[in-house]
Amino acid sequence: MALSGRIGYRSTPNSELSSQSIDLGNWPMVDENSLSAARKTKFLARKKAIELYLKGATDAVLQKKTGEKRSNIYRIITNRCLQRHSDGDIFGWRGALPHFRVTAYERQTAPVVHENGAGATGALKWLLERPQFKDLKDRFHKRILNNADSLAHPKINVQTIFRWFIDELRKAGLEDQKAWPFNSESLGYESVRLYIKKVLAEHPFLAMSKMGGPDAIAKAKASDGTRRPDFKLFDRVECDAHKLDCRMVVMVPSPHGGYEPRKIRRIWIIVIIDVRSRAVLGYHISLRRECSALDVLITIKNALSKWAPRTLTFCEDGYAEGAALPSAHSEVYLSACWNEFSVDGALANVCPRVEEPLLHIVGAKVIKPQDPTSYSSRRSKDDRPFIESFFRVLASGTMHRLSPSTGSSHEDKKGRDPEKIAAEVQFQLDYAEELLDVTIANYNATPHTGLGYRSPLAQMDFLSSKTKNRIRHADPELVKRMAGSRKVCTLLGGEYTGKRPYFNFENAKYTSEWLVQRPDLLGKKLWLQLDDETDARWATVSDSNGLIYGTVHVQPPWHRSPHTLYMRQAIRALATKRLLFLTGNRDPVQALIEYAEIHANKKLPVHPAYLQARRIMMTSTQALDEMKEPNFSVPDVMGEINRQAMPEELTKVSGASKKTKGTSPPPEPKPKSASQSAPLPKMRMAKTW
Repeated sequence: MALSGRIGYRSTPNSELSSQSIDLGNWPMVDENSLSAARKTKFLARKKAIELYLKGATDAVLQKKTGEKRSNIYRIITNRCLQRHSDGDIFGWRGALPHFRVTAYERQTAPVVHENGAGATGALKWLLERPQFKDLKDRFHKRILNNADSLAHPKINVQTIFRWFIDELRKAGLEDQKAWPFNSESLGYESVRLYIKKVLAEHPFLAMSKMGGPDAIAKAKASDGTRRPDFKLFDRVECDAHKLDCRMVVMVPSPHGGYEPRKIRRIWIIVIIDVRSRAVLGYHISLRRECSALDVLITIKNALSKWAPRTLTFCEDGYAEGAALPSAHSEVYLSACWNEFSVDGALANVCPRVEEPLLHIVGAKVIKPQDPTSYSSRRSKDDRPFIESFFRVLASGTMHRLSPSTGSSHEDKKGRDPEKIAAEVQFQLDYAEELLDVTIANYNATPHTGLGYRSPLAQMDFLSSKTKNRIRHADPELVKRMAGSRKVCTLLGGEYTGKRPYFNFENAKYTSEWLVQRPDLLGKKLWLQLDDETDARWATVSDSNGLIYGTVHVQPPWHRSPHTLYMRQAIRALATKRLLFLTGNRDPVQALIEYAEIHANKKLPVHPAYLQARRIMMTSTQALDEMKEPNFSVPDVMGEINRQAMPEELTKVSGASKKTKGTSPPPEPKPKSASQSAPLPKMRMAKTW
């Protein structure tokens, strides 16, 4: 911005600017203390000279007080300080900085590259400014700012753009002319890279998307959390899944005797945490390859059910004093409901199967990124900061400290082989489940820096004391059935077909004696509901009016062992491939266990359905072992089914069998009818093969 007259009191009437139009108070400032001693001294002299100049000081006064000439100060003000910066403001005091470039270098002649590589400064800009390359410049910018392929990776690839640019210059004949960049050793790669960086700098939000991925722009627009809503206790919970960074094995019986370690895939842990108190309300360990809607429902069910500590095998005093989940800490928190359920955008968390029971039983609304009115409208880790922070603490405090850990990146392995270490130290899945339970319970009783060094449970007690009548509670019966599958089925069979009335439900037939006495229900569509998601042998029958008729049981061969629908689906898939052979006299769950334990290819991970079978068998046997009251009566067939299906290694782990080495199993008692009240017989050792 050139001036036609002097700046100062003696400026001519025709001058473009006068001292009154220059407000030094609005000039952008600089940090003087960050400059070196020499640059700071020079800058302060220029600053004082500018102030004296605008007050009308003569050249002699400026020379005496600052050592600067009046003509030089005039040049600094007009050609530097009053020039427009790329941020839209004038340079201001930034223009008075010594050795600070205000305008870019402009090459006037064609570049001549010397033997040492010098002489090519500004060559790329000079080349693109030539009239014959105007179209190339536009296409070059378009190539940088836009993806040529819709399936391309969102991050920019400098190498791809560089090769395209060199090919275009080669087509223009510059290689035949031996002009720049073909007369340089690196074909001007560094100049092209810096030019791409400069173009992206002129479009900051687009550059964030190119270099940081699709979440970069949203994260740049995110606030620092100071405007996050102030939630009360149980107003909002956060739920997310985390894949454990650790390799584990299961010990299976060997057909040659003893046990063999079999590796498994990494498992998932799904956690629900209260935003206000930071307390973990419940969790669930999923053994599948990917989390499903059923896993989320089981996690919600666990958060609403009473927690109980485990019987630890790796130590005796793993739980700290006061360690628990809120449901076991106080009866006030048992089945406590929340208002909002914040999840990520995964389909497993936001599908209707989760939203409907969550709203009906818990009275909570799902807060998901697809909702534009929610605070969690962005799809990034900042949407659920508390659950992400908990997973970071969980990983660093447990799995990352173990030798079979895979770490959060490839560099964390540091030359180790986690799979080999897991097989050598025999770090089993059961140990990981116990370790996670202890860690989560201890976390709730550990002082938290974000809570004024109160523990999450102490913070929950403090907040609930102020709002005693505010906590809502869910119906325990509805909670018990919320994770079970539900489906409309038609009652088939009857006297005209010669078959007992039955339902086709999830690839199995369900029937009962009372259905024979209800011919009026034949051909009607009724609801079948699994009350327990871990035992698909029993289902409840009801109609569209809500009337409950009774329970039905599954037909052979599925009636023997407790199982889930996922296990049934996996078993039928294996049978379709002729890997299993199902008959009416063979227990399908036992066949699955045998298939997984004697499979010839030891390198393949065990099937997740097998892991579920182990867990369900262990839980069922422990429950039967604990119910030894004299007045307790159940049909003996139930105990016999579980004892026959229980593998020997699970019996040892669960402590169901108290037999010591060298002793024989106790004799089997005579079978009793269901009407007799007698204690269950002792568990029988399962055979190995």
